[in-house]
Amino acid sequence: MAHEHQPPGPPGTAGGSRKVVPRNGIGGTKVREYVMTGVATVIVALFFSGVVTGVIVVVALAIRREDRRYSLVREAPDRMSRSARRLTGVGRRGLDAEFFPVTRELVH
Repeated sequence: MAHEHQPPGPPGTAGGSRKVVPRNGIGGTKVREYVMTGVATVIVALFFSGVVTGVIVVVALAIRREDRRYSLVREAPDRMSRSARRLTGVGRRGLDAEFFPVTRELVH
């Protein structure tokens, strides 16, 4: 018979079968799971650090704007200032604007 069964030989030879070796090295499933967990952790950390940085920048801009306008004893002039006051816990707290005249010069 021309097609009789031949014993398995080394891989790549005619009639042989390839032996499947499980990956235990760098390409193993556990290693890939750890890498994906690390990547997801880094992405989440970058997102939250961006949120915190954005909040700090907005509060700093609002504080600078309030300092320029001398508006801390009055109602907040805009939404950013109101949000910064609410976030930092600063408000008018019963201050009357009449006791704090708006002058742009320092008094010695």
